[in-house]
Amino acid sequence: MNPIKQPGGDLPDNLPLLTQVADENALDELPTLTEIVEDTQHAALSPSLAEADMQQSLEQLEAYLETVFTHKLSLLLEQLQRQAVEQVVSELKAELPELLRDALNTAENHRQSMK
Repeated sequence: MNPIKQPGGDLPDNLPLLTQVADENALDELPTLTEIVEDTQHAALSPSLAEADMQQSLEQLEAYLETVFTHKLSLLLEQLQRQAVEQVVSELKAELPELLRDALNTAENHRQSMK
């Protein structure tokens, strides 16, 4: 069975808990809300990124964005194509009776002129 890890177990031992009164000397060492504390982890990682790593990350980001945009645009294009086909079919359905009447009248007129 794995022991339960307490939250903040990786913090320094000299930080007071919310249920404890902070030691007077510890207050001088702790930053206040108005002080800027340098993020040492971020500052240490940034300079170590090589130009090649940055270029590779940019290329991966570009490829990812291209894939996402292509997928999104293809979905929109399919939707617009479906709408266009539905619109043309509905217009054809509306015009079909008149086209059939015209075709029948033309055929009837042609037959009568042949007699």
